[in-house]
Amino acid sequence: MKTQKVFGSSLKTLIPLGLGSMLFSASAGMAQEFNNSVIVSADAVNYYFNDDKGQNHELGYQFGLEVPLSQRWSLDLKYLDVNSKLKNRSAESDVDFVHAGPRYNFNPVLGFQPYAGAGIGDLTITRSGQQDFNSTTFNMNVGVKYLFGSNWMGKVEAMMIEPTGSVDNDLALSASIGYALGRRASRATPSAFTQEVMLDQRNLDSDGDGVIDANDDCPNTSPSLAVDAFGCVILDADQRRQLLQVRFDFDQSVIKDEYQAEIEDFAVFLRRYSETSAVIEGHTDSTGPDAYNQALSERRALAVMNALVTRYGVDPARLPIVGYGESNPVASNRTALGRQENRRIEADVSVQVFIERQR
Repeated sequence: MKTQKVFGSSLKTLIPLGLGSMLFSASAGMAQEFNNSVIVSADAVNYYFNDDKGQNHELGYQFGLEVPLSQRWSLDLKYLDVNSKLKNRSAESDVDFVHAGPRYNFNPVLGFQPYAGAGIGDLTITRSGQQDFNSTTFNMNVGVKYLFGSNWMGKVEAMMIEPTGSVDNDLALSASIGYALGRRASRATPSAFTQEVMLDQRNLDSDGDGVIDANDDCPNTSPSLAVDAFGCVILDADQRRQLLQVRFDFDQSVIKDEYQAEIEDFAVFLRRYSETSAVIEGHTDSTGPDAYNQALSERRALAVMNALVTRYGVDPARLPIVGYGESNPVASNRTALGRQENRRIEADVSVQVFIERQR
C-alpha cells in the first residue's frame, strides 16, 4: 500500500512536470544530440518520503552536474534540498541529499535521449526538536533529455533512493533546465565525413557504367559498353549473311575439292546460328533433256546437303533441297563459260543479331 500510494501520487506530479518541460523544449527548437559537454542543471523536485520517516511529501530544488567520461558514459552529481514538515506536526525539517554515480546515455530516439544510472548518496534530515536522520543511500535513476536551442536542454527524471537498513524507498521526481558548458551542443546531423560517405552511397555506380545504382536496372555491366538511361547495354541490330556457291563439271554431281573450304565456312555459320536453315538449290545448263537436267540438279543439291550433314553435323531438317534443272540460268548457255557458271548449287542464309554497342 505504501508503494502504491507513493507511485500513484508520483505519476500525478510527473505528468505535468514532464509535459511542461518537454513542451517548452520542443517549442524552442528542433531536437539535437549531446556532444558530451559538461552540463549544469537546476531542477524542480517533488520528494516522496516513505512512511518510516514520518515526513510529508514536499517540493524542493536540486542542482545537478553531468561530467562526460566517454561518448555515452558520464558522471552524475546532484545536490537536493527540501523543506518538509513532520506528519501531524508543525515542526519543519530540512532535507539534504547528495548523489554521485555513473550514467549511461542511450542513442537519441525521435529527438529524445534516454538515460539510466546508479550511484550512492547521503540523505540527511535535520528535524527541529526531533532526532535527526542520516543514512548512506543506494540510488537508481532513469530519465530523458531533450536539447533545444544551441546549449540548452530540458530533462525529466525519476530517482529511487534506498537508505541503508531501510526496506522502504524514497522517490524523487524532477524536471529541470540544463545548460551545456564549453563547446556548443551539436545537432544530430551527420559529420562532414559521414555526409560525404552518404552522398557517395547515393551516387554509387558499382559497375562504372555511368548510371548510379539507384537508377540501374542492369547491374554489373561492363564500363566499356554503351548503356541507356537505365544502365542496360544498348544493342544494335546487325544482319549476318552467308552465301554458298559450288560449280560442277559437265553432267557431274561430285563436289570438287576446291569448294570444301567454302562448304566448311557455310557449316560453321549454320552451327553458330542454330535457329537458321538454308534451302540448297541445284541447277544445270541447257544441254540435254529437261527431265534429265531436273534430276541432275536435284542430285547436285543432295550432294552438298550430304556433305554438310556427314562432315559437319548439320541437322538435315535445316537443309531442304530443291532442283530447278535448267530453268534458272545466271549466264548465257550459248557459250562454254556461260554453261559452266550455270552448272551449280546455291544456298543463302541470313540472320539478324544484336551487337553490344561499345563506348
